[in-house]
Amino acid sequence: MRIPAILTIAAIFTCMPITDNPRAAEHETDLTGFVDIFDGKTLDGWSKLTSYNDHGQWEIIDGAIAGDQWPAGEGGLLATDKMYSDFEVYAEVKTTYPQDSGLFLRVQPNVLSYQITIDHRPQGEIGAVYIPLGGGFAQHCYRGFSLWDPFDYNAMRVRIESQPPRIQIWLNGEKINDYQGVLKNDGTPVVPHSGTIAIQVHPGENWRKGSKVLFRKIAVKELN
Repeated sequence: MRIPAILTIAAIFTCMPITDNPRAAEHETDLTGFVDIFDGKTLDGWSKLTSYNDHGQWEIIDGAIAGDQWPAGEGGLLATDKMYSDFEVYAEVKTTYPQDSGLFLRVQPNVLSYQITIDHRPQGEIGAVYIPLGGGFAQHCYRGFSLWDPFDYNAMRVRIESQPPRIQIWLNGEKINDYQGVLKNDGTPVVPHSGTIAIQVHPGENWRKGSKVLFRKIAVKELN
């Protein structure tokens, strides 16, 4: 999918080299300064984002937020009630196969946002930067799949800062993507500087019937 014409500077399409480290959610990650935004027991502080379709089903299973399609074939976003601008977010994520999910950044109703893809399907991408609602791929990442553990939790850490933003992504301790955002032709931002953090259940055939995506240990470190 091509980058939309509104972008004035071509993105640097690079995915960082992957080492031979084993895939695992357990690794040394410095979470100093991070604050939990999910208590492991309730959905307090989180709400369905109706502007992205008020569907999808969210519940707590074994200390994780579990998302599934509901009604059948319908998905949606679950978003923080609080808005953030420059921050790092950490989460451990588990998927079944095939399944399409994502971690959304700077989300506001009815405008563009950034999605970090968790597209665990044939020819899907894990760790790409995508702009939903018509923006398309901002930067691909074909190597995230090689680090993804299909049977266990995977540690994701994303850092977004400045405007236009720099977005850095780590998966299971390995840096897999580093994207420098750009401006529209008129010099205005593509995505607002602040918004909520959200997790996704994708609608349609991108979801195996009865499968769930699980997010646990979600924490944020604000940078401003």
